[in-house]
Amino acid sequence: MLPLSEMRAFIINKTANNGRLFGDRLPVSTQNGRYSFAEDGFWVGGFWTGLNWLCFEMSGDRAFAEVARASRHRFIKRLYEHPETLDHDTGFLYQLSFIADYKLTGNVDARKIALDSAKALRARFNPKGKFIQAWNVWKPGQAFSEENRGRIIIDCMYNLPLLFWAAEQTGDDAFRETAVAHADTCAATMIRPDYTTYHTYVFEPDTGEPKYGRTAQGYDHESCWTRGQSWAIGGYAYAYRYTGNRRYLDIALGTAKAFMERVEEDGIPMWDFSIPSKEGEPRDSSAATIAVAGILELASHLGEGEDRSRLERYAERTLASLWNHYSSRELPEEQGLILHACGSRKMGGDLDCSFPFADYYFAESVARLSGMTRAYW
Repeated sequence: MLPLSEMRAFIINKTANNGRLFGDRLPVSTQNGRYSFAEDGFWVGGFWTGLNWLCFEMSGDRAFAEVARASRHRFIKRLYEHPETLDHDTGFLYQLSFIADYKLTGNVDARKIALDSAKALRARFNPKGKFIQAWNVWKPGQAFSEENRGRIIIDCMYNLPLLFWAAEQTGDDAFRETAVAHADTCAATMIRPDYTTYHTYVFEPDTGEPKYGRTAQGYDHESCWTRGQSWAIGGYAYAYRYTGNRRYLDIALGTAKAFMERVEEDGIPMWDFSIPSKEGEPRDSSAATIAVAGILELASHLGEGEDRSRLERYAERTLASLWNHYSSRELPEEQGLILHACGSRKMGGDLDCSFPFADYYFAESVARLSGMTRAYW
């Protein structure tokens, strides 16, 4: 049995301490155990606010709601004054900040901001290729950057709930149609026959013609980057929740099984499933936290049977591994909840650190198993 009460207390206490230190700042990753910050939250800022909303639910302490809202001016400024800095990760930023606020408190201002962010995400849709453009052109003229005009990445699947929610709230089917079109395009191009995933896929932006799979984070173009695989699990599980499309459920289950078949014995994967040698290579605890959260969502849609039992066993076993061997429960000087995440092995950045998204998904899974949270997605 997982010590859920002890796990909740750890999450709540450390997050409360961090909140007092962080103020309105948005954490990005740790260096020597201390979080660094980004003025606009980069792509990860929403996970810090989401973590505070989880703690609000688990504790009932309104101080967490105040911390969650302390940085809202940063998100608002970015959406309305600097929308050019947004990309497909708009869901990660605004879903966990403003939809969570609206769902938990009925804040109508939060609802409006969330709907405006959904419009910004929908505006990235390429109708010829039927996909949401992932990244912006960072460096005009540079080959990889220019390909971004027609690039999707697997992470976007977990941002689609913002569009599905907006469709339900407004009755505007264009939000739902955009999300469904992107999910279908992703299924046709990024999900391989063995249910492993490409990190990115490139299209001809003017015609929408599919070209090839490419990686930015993985070992090589045909490898399976583990964090990308974990995004696919939850992304398709939530797509099924909103649509009831059995194909999405099958993809979620297929990608989950592919993950579990390749993961290390303790449930924590290497940074890429396809590396030729594991010696000296880092694990990625963040991929495990994302996978567990997605697998718990997926399991909730399955009837009693071996598939559901296997998923639930993996989720609980991996949470125990994260708690016992990857958490900072005995390291009060560490600000992150979960240690030993790998940011970008290929680029040599954040190779052994904590991330807000790893902290968030660990806490989400604990809250879910405790029966103490609503879904923000």
